[in-house]
Amino acid sequence: MTKPSPDTLHGSTAPSLAPSLAPSSASASVAAVVSARVLGIVQGRDIDAPAVLSLEGGTLVLQWAQAAPWRLALAGIDGASLGAGRLTLYLASGDVLELTGDDDLRVFGAQLLDRACAMPELTRGLRALGSRRGGPRGAQDASHDASHDASHDAWFAPLLSARRAVEGVTDPLRQVTLMDASQIAHAMTKVTAELAAIQAPTDARVQRAIEAMLEEESAPLLVALQRMALAADALRGGALDTRLADWRLWVETVREAFVAADDSWGRFRPLLTRTG
Repeated sequence: MTKPSPDTLHGSTAPSLAPSLAPSSASASVAAVVSARVLGIVQGRDIDAPAVLSLEGGTLVLQWAQAAPWRLALAGIDGASLGAGRLTLYLASGDVLELTGDDDLRVFGAQLLDRACAMPELTRGLRALGSRRGGPRGAQDASHDASHDASHDAWFAPLLSARRAVEGVTDPLRQVTLMDASQIAHAMTKVTAELAAIQAPTDARVQRAIEAMLEEESAPLLVALQRMALAADALRGGALDTRLADWRLWVETVREAFVAADDSWGRFRPLLTRTG
């Protein structure tokens, strides 16, 4: 039997796996520990040894009896497969770890997948989304601000509603269903028509012209939503050994859609200077 050696894990070939630098601290983010036998090959080295597994935040920790702990970032796992007393991890490096144990290992594997697929923050750093109002204004300006704020909220509502729908959901296939890109695109297109109607409620010609300008300025968002839909299709049709990698690619397209919506609002905000 070859004992695991942390020396084999340094370097650029497997940046997500490295020896622990300090003892783990107990916190709310630490899941229950479980024992398992680890079998596989990491960077060309055979591994066949018992280990104690735990989750610390976004890291899987493998504690060995006679070697320094390994810390594997969940972002370094491309896929996972769960079975009775079995957890197979497909690493981004191309290596595979086969973990075997009792029924607790299956529960632990489910916890690992839940944590790996928790939706991240998507709105941090979006300037237009976070800035609705300016400073103190007079009554007329305040009325204009109220209309502007309503338009602002209406524009971002479809995306924010979809984000709220997946709050606490960690199943990737359910996430892509709840954040359906085609439904969001349909809702965003509907909002542009509504905003144009607010600007020119009694003049159909002006209303159509404003709507056309809004559609032009928001075209990058629709392109981003198309990419999001394609990534969702790839996730649905992908294999378990790439499920987490496919999920991360999909999440990135979701993030890009939020950024595109934020940029679009910044571009067509000057068009929304009057109410009807």
